[in-house]
Amino acid sequence: MKIAIGIGELSGDIFAASLIKYIKSNYPDIQIVGITGPNCFKQGLFSKFNISSLSKRGFFEILFNLRKLTKFRSDFLDYLNTEKPDIYIGIDAPDFNFFIEKKLKSKNVKVYHYVCPSVWAWRSSRIKKFNSYFDHLFTIFFHEKKFLNKFGYKKQTYVGHPLANEIPFKPDYQKALDKLKIDHKGKIIALLPGSRNSEVLWNTEVLIGTAEKLSKKYSNLLFLIPVTSKENLIFINKKIYDLNLQNIKTIHGHSHDILNVSDVAIIASGTATLEAVFYKTPLVVFYRLSSFSYWIFKLLLKSKFISLPNILSGKSIVPELIYKKANVDNISYEIERLLNESTLRKNQIEEFKKIHKLHMSNTNELICKKIFPK
Repeated sequence: MKIAIGIGELSGDIFAASLIKYIKSNYPDIQIVGITGPNCFKQGLFSKFNISSLSKRGFFEILFNLRKLTKFRSDFLDYLNTEKPDIYIGIDAPDFNFFIEKKLKSKNVKVYHYVCPSVWAWRSSRIKKFNSYFDHLFTIFFHEKKFLNKFGYKKQTYVGHPLANEIPFKPDYQKALDKLKIDHKGKIIALLPGSRNSEVLWNTEVLIGTAEKLSKKYSNLLFLIPVTSKENLIFINKKIYDLNLQNIKTIHGHSHDILNVSDVAIIASGTATLEAVFYKTPLVVFYRLSSFSYWIFKLLLKSKFISLPNILSGKSIVPELIYKKANVDNISYEIERLLNESTLRKNQIEEFKKIHKLHMSNTNELICKKIFPK
């Protein structure tokens, strides 16, 4: 049997790598092809199709690269038609995967979609088309089942969140410090601009500006920035050098270890906010985007919140700074509150524990039981 996996984001690469590892351990005769990324590559998925070609952010940025993205999708579909997989698993990236899934399903390929699109936040009308895209949906957030049922969609299985299983409920703080080779007696603040190159270009300046402002008021702060590529490392280090900041350290990879050892985190909205939740690290969420993207975003958004911690808890537990509010002064203010007001920290941490417990499950086992029934 041959299965193909389609990913379009770094988070999808993480989920896919975990699933590939499980399949190889429990179903060694199955061949796996598809799009690769840094984590899938480590699990032996070698492919000329790489997610680096798909990592764009914002409506305007996607439109600007639409021809390139469309060609990538067309080439990948041609590849799949040649490979003739028995099963296709599209992981997240609905705007990319739905087109491919519909084409393959029409050719009697068994199609699964892993990670429900954010229909509870915007474009809920997409649910009506799910049956034409895939045979079954694997959801990772607890609240999604009730929402989908309300719209009459039943072909779904809640499998929990892979990161909730991967990240220990009580992570080893000292082990993470040792891995990072950090010996710092003051507060540690994680700065996460995002995983895509475009996010790093867009968000680094405000993060470093915040670090500079906070450093003028507090003398015992250490800022840690995880980076995902050599290109990003060079770009961020130049920004740090230009401002002559001595208390900011860039580290290649190790984003989980950095979140583990940090007292607070400043994170561009995305999967990293959920990682902070699982590490019980208090955080501030910001989301910077162009004016064009912002007004489209505002028009489409149906959810009260934009960040996963708030969406999953159903209430405002972390500050969300969006568009023009995502500036140095506002971010610094919220970080100071988390550093100085113990009740705010405690409230976040208690909510994070609830979210973590709710999303722990045997994710890969549940997926494979559905895909490969005995």
